[in-house]
Amino acid sequence: MKRGFLLLLGAVMSLCLSGCIFKPVDDLYALPILPQEYRDLQNAIDDTMRELGAEYATINYGSSTSTIQLLDLDGDGEQETAAVFLRVTSAEEKPMRVCLFRQGADQTYRQSAMLSGDGTAINSVAYEDLTGDGSRELIVSWQHSAGVHMLAAYNFTGSGANELMSTTYNEGYITVDLDQDGCWELVVFQQDTTGEGYNVAEYYDYQNGVLALSSTGALSDGLKDVVRAESGLLADKRLGVYVTLELENGYVTDVLTLDQMGLINVTRDMESGVSLATSWTNTEATTTDINGDGVLEIPRPQLLTAPDPEDAGSQYLIYWQQIDSNGKSATSGITYHSFTDGWYLTLPNGWDINNITVVRDDGLSGRGERAVVFYYWPDREEEPKRFLTIYRLTGSNRTARSKQPGRMVLYSDSATIYCASLDVKVWDCGLDEAGLMQRFKPITAAWSSR
Repeated sequence: MKRGFLLLLGAVMSLCLSGCIFKPVDDLYALPILPQEYRDLQNAIDDTMRELGAEYATINYGSSTSTIQLLDLDGDGEQETAAVFLRVTSAEEKPMRVCLFRQGADQTYRQSAMLSGDGTAINSVAYEDLTGDGSRELIVSWQHSAGVHMLAAYNFTGSGANELMSTTYNEGYITVDLDQDGCWELVVFQQDTTGEGYNVAEYYDYQNGVLALSSTGALSDGLKDVVRAESGLLADKRLGVYVTLELENGYVTDVLTLDQMGLINVTRDMESGVSLATSWTNTEATTTDINGDGVLEIPRPQLLTAPDPEDAGSQYLIYWQQIDSNGKSATSGITYHSFTDGWYLTLPNGWDINNITVVRDDGLSGRGERAVVFYYWPDREEEPKRFLTIYRLTGSNRTARSKQPGRMVLYSDSATIYCASLDVKVWDCGLDEAGLMQRFKPITAAWSSR
């Protein structure tokens, strides 16, 4: 009893010494006090907003969407610059603003540059070294309307900003060091809306103090939308830009690279005007380095024959194609993707599309169990033989169900268990339990640059 009293007394004295017991409730819930330099920055921003009659602007796309961004533009490891994105509510022309505040030797932020742009919003921003001087430039896409944007690039001096380039575009853009000279370039995608020309990719490179249009490459005909663009290695280790386009009847991936003449599309078929060798439908997959060798692959789904002709659930294997700088393709791997259940399986060599078939089994989905069943079916005159089943378990009894005889756990998280049953007596499919676990992967991320 005495020991408990002493503990209680010690707790009360600690509260008294800390002063907490005498503080008003509101003080106990006060937000942390920002360092003085950030309070000074906020005051400078507030002064600018009052002077302009401005409000914070939204940034629609990209990895940099905050209205206030602290930046290290000169690469010294210190975030000495703050970029602030505003809209002047009373301005009829060029209402959008990008204000740069730079921190001086006294740690105080002062406005060092202000950029003005037309439009209704800022579509995206990026920061890259476009000039090769070691400092990053600002790339801004000003949104004029839903389908028209103005892309501009600026570098900064101690007393302002210089415009390196500006162009209108209607699809997207990507920053990339395609010539691998240490300076980043811009590749801008344009859809022909007149019906009299080509869809093109424009290549802007830094020359003589400006970012100049250096060359263009044709994109596939029939372009409806550029849905994705990314840089990556080609099969012969040259750098390329993979541009996934939506067409009327599916998707194609145009592969762009540089040769002595400039930007070229190495996959576009001259006769059809479309990258036929990289066209695809019927999958949610898109370009990715599926086998982890550093080279991007393009999906090419192939339809499997269904055991039941009336089964509406079509199943596909994905043949992953690597492209070299001459446009030649080669298959680097084959997968089965279950986007419904959130996993994929890399298939061993020897799995022929003519020897297997796949069927979904959702008969126990009400109990939290869904399954994908693989059958060996070399002779279409005979019944297919079940040799592999992969289960997705989500019910409250999922742990118990994963331990049923013949099942092995492949992967689990807080809400789902993936397990499988494998019958090697039906077919020597090149898998054992260890190999199956190694080849099974959850789909963990969304597979655009605007």
